[in-house]
Amino acid sequence: MAKHRERNPFAEITLQQANEMKYRNDYANAIEIYDQVLEIDPQNARAFHSKGNAMDLLGRYEEAISCYESALTCDPNNAETLYNKGVTLCKIGRQSEGVECIEQGVSISFGNQ
Repeated sequence: MAKHRERNPFAEITLQQANEMKYRNDYANAIEIYDQVLEIDPQNARAFHSKGNAMDLLGRYEEAISCYESALTCDPNNAETLYNKGVTLCKIGRQSEGVECIEQGVSISFGNQ
């Protein structure tokens, strides 16, 4: 589990704005706003995770994986990030690595860390 740390209120508001853009399928603008969040708060695992999701939705799989890896550096036991990274790895033919990530995520989700 990630260490508890103070959240930057401005980063949180900006993250919400980026998520709104992503939910409106405006992935390119969402990515730009996630980058703004990461300038304010470079350890924001949720921003890296969400940016990875947007990259994945644009078919920018290698960049998505990089974002998920950055998110996992900040929050190594995030089951959803592990799962998403695994799915994206599978999309680019790296099934063995992908399945391993998915299994790790499932294990964490069910408390078998």
